[in-house]
Amino acid sequence: MGASSNAKGDIGMSSKGESFTNGVDMDIDDSDYDDEHDYSTSLNDLGEGLLMNFCKEAATSFFVEYGLISHQINSYNDFIKNGIQRVFSSFGEIVVEPGYDPSKKGDNEWRYALVKFGKVTLGRPSFWGGSDNDKEYNMLPRHARLQNMTYCAKMKVNITVEVYNQRLVSSDKFKTGKERFLDKEILSTDTRDITVGSVPVMVKSDLCWMRDVEKGDCDFDHGGYFIIKGAEKTFIAQEQSCLKKLLITNNQGLTVAYRSEVKRHRLIIRLVGISKLENIEGVEKVLTVYFMSTEIPVWVWFFALGVSSDKEVIDLIDYGSEDASILNILFASIRDADKATEKVDGGFRRGKNALKYVDDVIKKTAFPPGESMEECISLYLFPNLRGLKQKARFLGYMVKSLLQASAGRRKCDNRDDFRNKRLDLAGELLERELKAHIGHARRRMAKALQRDLYGDRVVRPIEHYLDASIVTNGISRAFSTGAWCHPFKKMERMSGVVATVGRANPLQTMIDMRKTRQQVQYTGKVGDARYPHPSHWGKVCFLSTPDGENCGLVKNLATTTIVSTNILESLLPELSLCGMEKLVDDTSTSLQGKFKVFLNGDWVGVCEDSLSFVSELRRMRRRKKLPPQVEIKRDEKQGEVRVYSDAGRILRPLLVVENLNKIKALKGEKHPFKYFLNKGIIELIGAEEEEDCSTAWGIKYLFMEEKGKSAVKYTHCELDMSFLLGLSCSIIPFANHDHARRVLYQAQKHSAQAIGFSTTNPNLRVDTLSHQLHYPQRPLFQTMTSDCLGKPGHQLGKNRVLPKPELYNGQNAIVAVNVHLGFNQEDSIVMNRASLERGMFRSEHIRSYKAEVDNKHSLEKRRKPDDCVNFGKMQSKFGRVDNLDEDGFPYVGANLQSGDIIIGRCSESGADHSIKLKHTERGMVQKVVLSSNDDGKNFAVVSMRQVRSPCLGDKFSSMHGQKGVLGFLESQENFPFTVQGIVPDIVINPHAFPSRQTPGQLLEAALGKGIASGGSKKYATPFSTLSVDDIAEQLHRAGFSRCGKERVYNGGTGKMARSLIFMGPTFYQRLIHMSEDKVKFRNTGPVHPLTRQPVADRKRFGGIKFGEMERDCLIAHGASANLHERLFTLSDSSQVYICQKCEHVANVIQRSVEGGRKIRGPYCRNCNSADDLVKANVPYGAKLLCQELFSMGISLKFETRFS
Repeated sequence: MGASSNAKGDIGMSSKGESFTNGVDMDIDDSDYDDEHDYSTSLNDLGEGLLMNFCKEAATSFFVEYGLISHQINSYNDFIKNGIQRVFSSFGEIVVEPGYDPSKKGDNEWRYALVKFGKVTLGRPSFWGGSDNDKEYNMLPRHARLQNMTYCAKMKVNITVEVYNQRLVSSDKFKTGKERFLDKEILSTDTRDITVGSVPVMVKSDLCWMRDVEKGDCDFDHGGYFIIKGAEKTFIAQEQSCLKKLLITNNQGLTVAYRSEVKRHRLIIRLVGISKLENIEGVEKVLTVYFMSTEIPVWVWFFALGVSSDKEVIDLIDYGSEDASILNILFASIRDADKATEKVDGGFRRGKNALKYVDDVIKKTAFPPGESMEECISLYLFPNLRGLKQKARFLGYMVKSLLQASAGRRKCDNRDDFRNKRLDLAGELLERELKAHIGHARRRMAKALQRDLYGDRVVRPIEHYLDASIVTNGISRAFSTGAWCHPFKKMERMSGVVATVGRANPLQTMIDMRKTRQQVQYTGKVGDARYPHPSHWGKVCFLSTPDGENCGLVKNLATTTIVSTNILESLLPELSLCGMEKLVDDTSTSLQGKFKVFLNGDWVGVCEDSLSFVSELRRMRRRKKLPPQVEIKRDEKQGEVRVYSDAGRILRPLLVVENLNKIKALKGEKHPFKYFLNKGIIELIGAEEEEDCSTAWGIKYLFMEEKGKSAVKYTHCELDMSFLLGLSCSIIPFANHDHARRVLYQAQKHSAQAIGFSTTNPNLRVDTLSHQLHYPQRPLFQTMTSDCLGKPGHQLGKNRVLPKPELYNGQNAIVAVNVHLGFNQEDSIVMNRASLERGMFRSEHIRSYKAEVDNKHSLEKRRKPDDCVNFGKMQSKFGRVDNLDEDGFPYVGANLQSGDIIIGRCSESGADHSIKLKHTERGMVQKVVLSSNDDGKNFAVVSMRQVRSPCLGDKFSSMHGQKGVLGFLESQENFPFTVQGIVPDIVINPHAFPSRQTPGQLLEAALGKGIASGGSKKYATPFSTLSVDDIAEQLHRAGFSRCGKERVYNGGTGKMARSLIFMGPTFYQRLIHMSEDKVKFRNTGPVHPLTRQPVADRKRFGGIKFGEMERDCLIAHGASANLHERLFTLSDSSQVYICQKCEHVANVIQRSVEGGRKIRGPYCRNCNSADDLVKANVPYGAKLLCQELFSMGISLKFETRFS
């Protein structure tokens, strides 16, 4: 269940009946863990070089095992294996009672139906071929993309329907204890597999056909997304509060909450202030329990759970110190309970009075439960604990936690801490959405079935009542709109869950699938939610986050981060083997001095020696007797050991320092990542356990410890510091030398906007807009991330690794830092015209136009000829059709210009419905696709290709956030050149560096110059980069100046320039922002029908926005006539007639004059005269305002003067 087809293993998700060892038995000597080793000797024997190489090998095997998007695929695989069945099993049986029927004459004719969901089976994606033999074919992802279909699989459920009668039957009271009972007479039973809908299939998941193929559609496609109606959608991991832990907060008073998705399971204990006794001022704090919409004193709950005395309650709370303030709270809580139950006969401590009091209070709520109080407590109060005494112990633990927080001995929980968070991925999100739609279909089924339970009606098979389209359309609608079910509020939906996969380049695609999002109530000020938290270290990138309203809320996972999946196997036997005692079901046994053991938030036992217990658990995990994803935390201050095996925890691999001596046994052999986990050399650490670790930032820090330069005793070590960053940050050379804002620009914006080679299967895709760079290159430098993700064994030399080609999208250009004729001021750059003519930064711009018509089956239902639209060629009034064939489509290779018709459509009535080429678009037709989808539509796609060389105004950027637009194209002979005859490709302004603080680009250019000259030092990995002295030395050995500057000669005169120019190869990216897509020009054109002003939007040939500040500029330049022409003459020039007598606006009407003639002209209705009228030129907007005010009863007067 890895991220690629060759990753066979999953990350710790085990099913029932399978051992954690996956059938592999490795002999590990227990003495390896128990003996005392001289680790200083072993580290020195291994050497720093060997350990660095091992870290690289381990990181490479990690990416082979898990890939970059395994968290998406593993979560979905868990959903199809266990989650879907869990959804249907959660509904249980539904009993359908007959409605009221006045025609019934007897009691025996009432019929009931019992519907029960059974086993769920999922097919694989398929589609109907259209023939009469109902044959279905395998649907591949490319079929769904090309045909605008949803890549989904049918979901079948075994449903049992039982129809029966009920009647009252007399019985022997001495034998049964009842005089009468309900006898159930079964009339019919039907069990069958029914299709209840379709569920979208994630590409490269276990259900996908591309999972098992040797070569997929695209080499850059790693799956992890869905195809919904031809569009690629992916989930953004949602940060949700962890429900497995108690939450102690102090927002509106001190509270401790036991939380659950089910509302009836939630319990809150709050420290509230009440008035003191009479004649005593002030308030006293008491403990109150909020459960099932009731407010009951905590002392009453203890006695309702079977506690017999106040001392026993104090012992259960086990606070441990006689603090006066705590004792006051406890005594006040006792008095509060006595006061609340003063009407109870005998007090709440006698017998079951407390339970009866709780029952009376809960029954008075608006929606009381139907079960008895004993059943309510068993089902709803701490449902994972069985006995009443265990529930009382847990209640006491909650009270103790609250009292410790009140006394300052325990901190309140931080909601932004990753210890208190879980990530909801595809499995959890789909499970929640599917549950909502199945519940809807179930209610509809019950209503439809109820009608046929009347007297003479026949109960038909269940598929007539269960509408499968509810589930299919509901999930499809959620993907299309992005509105997803809220985890707690049933009536609300939240946005930001689903995103369309970006395809500008493969790096953007992978970044989109590694995002996380924190949902907040509003996007304004949300407290500390936007700020980095110490628990983010190593789990999410602390640099890359979007700007604007989502700043700090949308994050990116760190490079080596994985997300845990649910472990189904019970861990209780392993915990017992390590020394845990199970939690006793009584309240008399004292647990003082013992550590509590929690498994996924549930109190399962206690242990005497917590240190040895935790050590033994970790040893078992390192011996693969426990899954590697199990997280173990020893909290000495609170006296707790917390073990987690649930889904959604962020884990990352760390080296175990005490087991590094086992690297000797590897002897340079290649091993999978699971081997290192099973040997205990590497382990997966979560947010809770990381607090117990002392982690070195790198191998060199371990040797600093050996030499006595560090006083810290390290237990773990990072594989590489660059893995703390996100994927897009960790491949930036010398990122630690740049200003963080510039690194953020590159990681978040420019890396996603850079034009690369987005896919290796462009012939099988019809994206609306895509760009492809003709000659993409890899950079000269190398980074740890690109090497570990790359392809080893390349022919470039021994142990050389070809970096993953899709990570870098750009070309290596010779960049000079110089001023060139003033054309590269500010952010402008000057480029070499000859370099561009040789093909540098040349790209393809591919635009697809889509149109659809109804097919024959849907046309038969329509009768109006205007509704029947088909593809075809006809003479159009608003575009040229010279390049169209008779079928309405252009031929491949047709050269289309702005204003041409690209797809011809017409109705039978002759109306023109053709698709016109957008304004400023042009190009050659590359392909024409004609197909149909599953909505009964025939559609056509025409892709148009345009080759674009860089032109003035195009945007470029280095990998250090140094963006700039092309300001001038200079001929090569006019550029300065070096002694070797090297001419720069790009000249940038030296003022770009001091203010933006990006010396990393200078270091990259200096390092690249040394590498191009045959240097051996190539790494520019963040946090472990070469020193400036090493780079300078490498330049010096290659015959260059140590500072990277060179003597240049003027291209125009041939004279040597006085100043030295810094020059070197730098990796530059061409961004998707091109001037050809943004140029806007217009004289006259379409106008808005109401205001008669030019329409907006460049694609509709609209006007240019000209605001107040632009108006001021033209006035300042003395161009008032131009301003008048732009804003009046060519905009909404109009004329009105004004009466000079009454100063009102005269109307142009048709009226009768003497002689019976009718004339049309201006006429003042107020004066009833056509004399003394003058014509004035006004904007139509002013005329419209005057007319609208007149309709409101407001008449305007205009003073006129002749100019």
